[in-house]
Amino acid sequence: MLTTIRIKNLALVTDLTLELRPGYNVITGETGAGKSIIIGALNLVLGERADRTLIRSSCDACSVEAIFDISKLRQRSQSFLDENGLEPCEDNQLVLKRTFTAAGTNRQFVNGSPTTLAILANLGEWLVDMHGPHDHQSLLHAARQLDILDAFGGLQSSRAAFADLRNRRAAVAAEKSALIVDEKTYAQQLDLLRHQTGEISAARRQPGEDETVQQEFQRASNAARLLELSQAALGAIDGDEASLLTQAGGLGRTLQELKRLDPAAANLALAHEQITAGLRELHGDLSHYTDKVDVDPARLGELEERLNLLQSLKRKYGATVAEITAFGEDAQKKLAQLE
Repeated sequence: MLTTIRIKNLALVTDLTLELRPGYNVITGETGAGKSIIIGALNLVLGERADRTLIRSSCDACSVEAIFDISKLRQRSQSFLDENGLEPCEDNQLVLKRTFTAAGTNRQFVNGSPTTLAILANLGEWLVDMHGPHDHQSLLHAARQLDILDAFGGLQSSRAAFADLRNRRAAVAAEKSALIVDEKTYAQQLDLLRHQTGEISAARRQPGEDETVQQEFQRASNAARLLELSQAALGAIDGDEASLLTQAGGLGRTLQELKRLDPAAANLALAHEQITAGLRELHGDLSHYTDKVDVDPARLGELEERLNLLQSLKRKYGATVAEITAFGEDAQKKLAQLE
């Protein structure tokens, strides 16, 4: 129930605090005494749109604060506050406050926590019911009537249990509906899923295989050119009288003679020996590389076929091997359900 309402700088009111007692409270007065200001203030704190003309003359802002005793609504109110990230009630008192300024700034609070007008309006729907010739009357709503009947009969727990059963029944019905199809569609789905799972399983993919196959295919398709280039490099190093090693031998003899005549040139001869050793090491590595180059049309055909298969799976089921695997697992589950 509403226990306290405080109004500051609203219409004709400078500062009013109204305390309400348990039971039936009556506010009387002549026309123009200000009764409607109290109702208007209550509407404002419950989320109604604010009109800046309501701010008391010569004032920049007004505020309305309302305190409700929610001891009989403790469970419902606590759930609502938790769901909306608001502070809990202390001593079963729900405190609502709203301020707005002449500049158009609105601020609203629930138990000190900033909130939105929508939250205030939602609270107002089940905290206060206005009955008047032009006001919205929630008692005309069938859902509200059922809420009142259930609350009067203390049936909230039974209602919650029934709602849970109904939701579970709806979920099972939806699952059943998804499985029941006509015979033609059923056969088509079975055929498609069996084809998909069979194709993915038969491919026997390996992690990272697509990159490995691509690289090996690239080498195999260029094997003839790779062999030609490596052999040409070998010939340049040690192929004829003009090769690098042959010229390096003549250069070495010249540097040795230079060293004999001038010991200070020993570092030149040493540098020559290092360069020559590097050339021989490069020659050995090239020979090993050339031996591994295999011009095998049959192997090239196998790699091309494997690469085409992997590309086909990617187009159908996923951009990576992981996505293809996930698609296959999902299809296998669906197939098991249908079977």
